[in-house]
Amino acid sequence: MPVITLMSPDAGPGRPALAKIAEAVTGLLGISPQHCWVTWQRLDADAVHRPEWDRPAGHPCAPIGFITCKASYPRETVGRLLRLLRDELSALLGMPGDEVYLVVRRAVPGELLIRGDVWAGDEPAPEPASA
Repeated sequence: MPVITLMSPDAGPGRPALAKIAEAVTGLLGISPQHCWVTWQRLDADAVHRPEWDRPAGHPCAPIGFITCKASYPRETVGRLLRLLRDELSALLGMPGDEVYLVVRRAVPGELLIRGDVWAGDEPAPEPASA
């Protein structure tokens, strides 16, 4: 159930590109494509500070992002998820992957409303097969 929020002073890459990111994420996690949401927020360039964003026009700004996912995902899986998103964004936006900044926020049992009910937790998600 990852919810991915990406932010940058650049315009978003469009709905098909965000859907491609969601497809890659759900493929890695082995979950239904309907269980991942990706949003892009365009930030006012005068309302942010990130040195990497002080660029000449035409040079893409790597996004910063927040990924909310269940606490039951193993750390190794989350690490693969972070690297996958970095690589997808770098290729999609044409900018260096080392400029992408991502943070994971863990949703814990009792603090997540999902599919109409408060999530009580579940067994840790299995490790996906290595690629």
